[in-house]
Amino acid sequence: MRRKRQVRTARKRVVSAGGVVLRGEVPEVLVVSLKEGRVVTLPKGQVEPGERYPETAVREVREETGVEAAVVSPLGKVRYYFTVRDGGEPVTVSKEVHYFLMAYRGGEPRPQLSEVEAAFFLPVKEALDRLSYPNEREMLLKALARWRSPGARGQAAGPEN
Repeated sequence: MRRKRQVRTARKRVVSAGGVVLRGEVPEVLVVSLKEGRVVTLPKGQVEPGERYPETAVREVREETGVEAAVVSPLGKVRYYFTVRDGGEPVTVSKEVHYFLMAYRGGEPRPQLSEVEAAFFLPVKEALDRLSYPNEREMLLKALARWRSPGARGQAAGPEN
C-alpha cells in the first residue's frame, strides 16, 4: 500500500485593520480596486508594531486612498487563510482583519499606486454588487445599520482614537 506524502507548509500570521468609510445622507462607501479592476475591496493594511487597530484603520485609509476618515465604532473581525509561495515553498497565511465603521472627513480619493490601482466612492447598492469578498459585504451591511442609527455620525472620534 502506498502512503501519500504529506507536504508541510510553513505558517505565517498577518493582522490587519481597515475601514468601511461612509459619507453622505444617502451613503456612499470608499473602495479600492486591484488586479486591473477585477478585485474591488475595502481599504485595509497590516498593523505596525505598537499600533492599535483603530490607528491602523485610519492610517491605511489615508495611505491607500488619500481620504481622511474618523473611527465611529468597531464592526468586528474576520479570519481567513490562503497559501502563497515564498522562494518556491508554500506558506499558509492566517489573516485576521479588524474592521471599523468610519466617517468621511475630507479629501478626494487618490490611489497609492504602489498598493492599489484606484480609489473611489460607490453608492452602497453598487458596492454590495461589486465588492469581491462576501465578508466585506457583510461588514458593509453592519456599517450601514450603524450609520443609520440615531447620532452614529456624531460619535466619530478623531484619528487618535
